[in-house]
Amino acid sequence: MSILKKTADHLISAREKEILSELDSLRALLQAHGANPACIDSDQDVLGILRLCPGLSMDQWPALSEQYGLRDWLALPVNGEQYPFLSQIQKSLQDLAYQTEHDPLTSLANRRAFDRLLDQEIERVRRMGDSLSVAVLDLDNFKAVNDTHGHPCGDEVLVGLSKILLTKIRRYDVAARLGGEEFALLLPGAGLLKSKAMLERMLEAIRELNFYCSADGSPFNVTCSVGLVCYKGFSDAPAPDLVALADKAMYQAKAQGKDRVITVPLADIQRPSNTSLVESKEKKFLFTGNG
Repeated sequence: MSILKKTADHLISAREKEILSELDSLRALLQAHGANPACIDSDQDVLGILRLCPGLSMDQWPALSEQYGLRDWLALPVNGEQYPFLSQIQKSLQDLAYQTEHDPLTSLANRRAFDRLLDQEIERVRRMGDSLSVAVLDLDNFKAVNDTHGHPCGDEVLVGLSKILLTKIRRYDVAARLGGEEFALLLPGAGLLKSKAMLERMLEAIRELNFYCSADGSPFNVTCSVGLVCYKGFSDAPAPDLVALADKAMYQAKAQGKDRVITVPLADIQRPSNTSLVESKEKKFLFTGNG
């Protein structure tokens, strides 16, 4: 990155950086789907995409457009009369998008959003050789909670567990409710040991969480069983079903007494280093005389 580019990045606000990053990602996506930013004939189909950008002015746009190669984007000012209506439309779209990808009870990502993000992370891992850990968590004896204390109390337990997950994960991790009392975590960049340590801390926090929604008001606690799998993307074979593997490990945790983390080693976790390959060839030459 040039000094000029670094200086420009420093001068623009965090909000402007966010908008520029979004525009750049959208442009790459549109081009990947065959959209042509060049001038086109009027008889062709044209799609206009509107994005309200509060905090940016028409005075700022020319410099940003020139610096970041956004000259193919049209920028139109929105006056005071138009903005409330357009803003309301944008908010409605944002609310709809949120509702389609979040669980209404816990506000965690739902299964649809989780599957989409998992596919993205698997592709990232295969390209960059990073780590991705996937955990499946299931509340122990949750049916007994509903039967003993009622479903509203069961909902309170689900919400309480969700809050624990959100407070214990990192900013770029993903917590999702897959359905019922089953949850899942995406932990990008975290290997098996680091992920297990994180999950052990979560289980400890869940054990210490008191619920007071029983009929007599006395507190009770819950526990959770966890299956954990780590993917490195070293193999050229199709990515394994990480959720199924973690789910199987979770049931092993149930069978071994519940309230614990069971890990699943993958065949592609270990990749021979270049040093190991060299040493192997040297040993072969010393013992056989063949390179």
